[in-house]
Amino acid sequence: MTFDMARPHYTLPLAGKEYQLLGTFALIEAAELVMKDYIGNVAVRVVNGMPSYEAAKLLSVILTASGHPVTVDEAKDLIWLDGVANQVTRMHLYSFLKICLAPPGQREAEATEMGELMGSLKASL
Repeated sequence: MTFDMARPHYTLPLAGKEYQLLGTFALIEAAELVMKDYIGNVAVRVVNGMPSYEAAKLLSVILTASGHPVTVDEAKDLIWLDGVANQVTRMHLYSFLKICLAPPGQREAEATEMGELMGSLKASL
């Protein structure tokens, strides 16, 4: 697959399944509406103290906007299947949003950087 700067793709491993995420303006708009905040702030909060219920709301809206309809309660169950996975999932959400928020010409480099970050995180667990 080639990298599409306008619509970044991301694979989110979660609860033994891989979800394909697609970064679109509609996804960002939906996340901002649900979270009632600028998506850049949401991205930082997800790894910096966002309450679990809000993380479940964010996961639900991202998965649903990417074609994987999930309720908030279902997202909560997915996040909490494994304690370590909760932090990893939060980092994946941060990585995906960071790639989406990068200027189109910088998204591929951002994706590479986030891939390296996730690789080092998994290696340390």
